[in-house]
Amino acid sequence: MSMLSHAPNTTSTALKSVDLTITGALDAATVPAIRQASAKAAADGPVLVLLDVAAVTSVGASGVVGVLEVLHLLRSRGGDLRLFGDSSELQETHLQAHLGHVARIYATRQDAVDGGAALVRPRGLAPRFSWRTLFRRRHRSIGWG
Repeated sequence: MSMLSHAPNTTSTALKSVDLTITGALDAATVPAIRQASAKAAADGPVLVLLDVAAVTSVGASGVVGVLEVLHLLRSRGGDLRLFGDSSELQETHLQAHLGHVARIYATRQDAVDGGAALVRPRGLAPRFSWRTLFRRRHRSIGWG
């Protein structure tokens, strides 16, 4: 059985924030509670919903779709949904890598509040665009290298 509960709010950001914690399964039974709490919080204006997924024990496809729907709802109203926590279930199913294209999963609550602003440039991204390097000739080496 899964359970959604409100966590104490200690965030000082420009957006009003709501902390939610998922305990148990992230599936079709949990999503309506997340959706209802997020919609209620977003009724007054843009809101930042911080969703703690550290205690998630199982993940269903309907849970992923529901979280993406909540994310779309909040972003369309000027808010955001940020997931944080380290769940072994999310690691095992490699769900974090798939959700990372749309909604990043942060390691800690403070990282989620900051939105990754304190992070150094992530690895694997293309170098910054520069007009100087656009037409520059590539350095060639002798041999096969």
